[in-house]
Amino acid sequence: MIKTGLFLALTVILFGLSATKLPEDTLLTLRTWIEDGMGEQTVSESDKVLTNIQRVQVNVKESHPVQLSLDVEGEHPDGCEYPVLVAQARRGNTIDIEVYREVPADVMCPMILKPYRGTIKLDGAFEAGEYRINVNSHSQTLNL
Repeated sequence: MIKTGLFLALTVILFGLSATKLPEDTLLTLRTWIEDGMGEQTVSESDKVLTNIQRVQVNVKESHPVQLSLDVEGEHPDGCEYPVLVAQARRGNTIDIEVYREVPADVMCPMILKPYRGTIKLDGAFEAGEYRINVNSHSQTLNL
């Protein structure tokens, strides 16, 4: 008796109406909505975790043409041990650098900050002019 009474109480709370007051197609409509909503979910195999950049020092190699490298300091936002990846893109005098790690989506990482230091050699040669260097959320201008 107690289990049956508890089940009926939960049914009333979930739907807010007794089953006799619902239109005949209500259950079908509710089921379709739930299935449609679930079908739109996407699952990624890994997440791109950006490194928090705190300092970027530009090193100019005295050569012709000029070559540049960056000494980068920052921290990883978690304690997972995955390789650091660097992506470079150049559009005119703007250089975009991404420093990140690919962390599997199902991995639980310890919530500690881990220091990062690295040197990044920039691709290509650089002529005299003003350059904008973006490393994740850190930006600076360089005049050659």
